[in-house]
Amino acid sequence: MFAVAAVVACKAPSPPSNVNAGLPPALGAHALAFQRYRSPSALSVVSTPAMVTATGGRSTIVVSVGRGAISAFARPRDNKNPLPYPQLGATHAYAQWPSSGTALYALTGAIGGSGHVLSTKTKADDELTIAAVEVVNGGTVGDFKWNQVAGGNPITSLGVTTTGPATLVAFWWGDAGVEGEKTATANNGFVVIDSILESGALVQCAVATKTVSAAGTYDVTWTSTPVQGAQLWLVAVQ
Repeated sequence: MFAVAAVVACKAPSPPSNVNAGLPPALGAHALAFQRYRSPSALSVVSTPAMVTATGGRSTIVVSVGRGAISAFARPRDNKNPLPYPQLGATHAYAQWPSSGTALYALTGAIGGSGHVLSTKTKADDELTIAAVEVVNGGTVGDFKWNQVAGGNPITSLGVTTTGPATLVAFWWGDAGVEGEKTATANNGFVVIDSILESGALVQCAVATKTVSAAGTYDVTWTSTPVQGAQLWLVAVQ
């Protein structure tokens, strides 16, 4: 699953120009960064590329982190808000790689602006992926779920329940070995917005989002190559 050189991948668009109080939640900026196992240019802090996020505390930023050394998890921070991001739920070990795992964090009422960077500490010889998604006009995390599915295709998350319009953020953390390129696609109208699916010793990840206009219970099914298991997080921001 889990060389070489610190690498960063991202897609970080500006938030919509019509961000105003009272609008329903919507996808804003997003970014992904990763570091390979034992990279010769390894960093002790892995940071996302700079994003342009909404100002005025009108966003919730959802972050998921996967890493090789589960004992080294640290809450992510950014350069706009004074405190580390609160964790949602527990840190979960991979069934296939029990010394490694994933975790989920979210900050509501986030102070934003241009040059917004998220980061997390890491051991210099560890592999790590951090993925961040801004939900503009999102005031609260309405629901979130985690589950782990053994190797198979397709695999489905647990459902999250909303009480009204929401933006859903899904993280897929596959558990395949280091060989070969991977793919991961989502159904039910979810669109993959960021991913790291390269071969080599790194923590693979795909991020997908969907905005819904009504209350309901929603899930997402992932299909991947090669056939593999995964940890799945699904978050509803309202």
